[in-house]
Amino acid sequence: MSKNIIKHLIPIETKIIGILTFKTETPIHIGSIEAEVRRSFLKLKNEVLVIPSSSWKGTFRAISENIAKTMNFNGIAKLSIKYYNEDSSGIRYIPETEEEDFNKLKNELIELYKGLKKESYGISKEQLKELIYELGFKEEEKELDENENKVWTRFTEAILAINCPIGKLYGNRYLASKLRFSDSFIKSKTNERPGIAIDRESGKVREGHLYFIEILPKAKIKLMFIACNLRPGEEDSQLFANTLNYISELGIAIGGGKSRGLGYLLLDDANIYIADFRNEDFTEKIQMISNPLKYVKPVKLDEFIKWLRHV
Repeated sequence: MSKNIIKHLIPIETKIIGILTFKTETPIHIGSIEAEVRRSFLKLKNEVLVIPSSSWKGTFRAISENIAKTMNFNGIAKLSIKYYNEDSSGIRYIPETEEEDFNKLKNELIELYKGLKKESYGISKEQLKELIYELGFKEEEKELDENENKVWTRFTEAILAINCPIGKLYGNRYLASKLRFSDSFIKSKTNERPGIAIDRESGKVREGHLYFIEILPKAKIKLMFIACNLRPGEEDSQLFANTLNYISELGIAIGGGKSRGLGYLLLDDANIYIADFRNEDFTEKIQMISNPLKYVKPVKLDEFIKWLRHV
């Protein structure tokens, strides 16, 4: 077996640290419900407020997913945005009315596997054999030989997954995330705001359901992200560039109460440290990997976006 076809995070070619500073445009609330009548802000024992990394990742991913649907990807990346999706219940199955392109890809992979084609979507027969191993289908290769439709459907979904720009950035069941977000810690005082519960069916106030929500009215919030193996010009880099551009221009909404106007943040500042090891000698690589904040000069967000887009 040759070295891996899926060159996702190995070897490391780039490492990027971004430090984004947001300011509150409206009060925010990151939920931690202590009781029905009091909705507290998530915090540590020393009263330091916390925005978890999972909240940041979920918010960024939601923006990227919406943007991806508007972008003009090519090849398998285009099909992955159209067909591949993951949620808590697993891979979304494709309605029969939308199966045409998916089945075309599956049939071409079958023909490639049988040696009827030399290459399909940039994949050779030898690479396809390696992907069967890397994606965990080696034990089911007999079913692939026998043209078992359900196994080929799952294998085709796996091919879409490893080529999905969203999955490359944020991870899926076949890929680890290229992006990691930190928790944000805020030392600031909060206020309490009264609220009333609304019945979703009638749209009327639910009697006896007054509650108090703890909010952060005004603050500056730092977020650090680390990204590995973002390569200029590739589909996932283009998607991340568009995501950051959207946030730079329109801001971001995070936490609870967004329908009531809470949680709107505007980007105030950004410093990005780009450690690109592709053309550096071993000593410089070790230095940049160990401490990019020391050995790499930061750039502003617009320059980073240009780097991602390869402009």
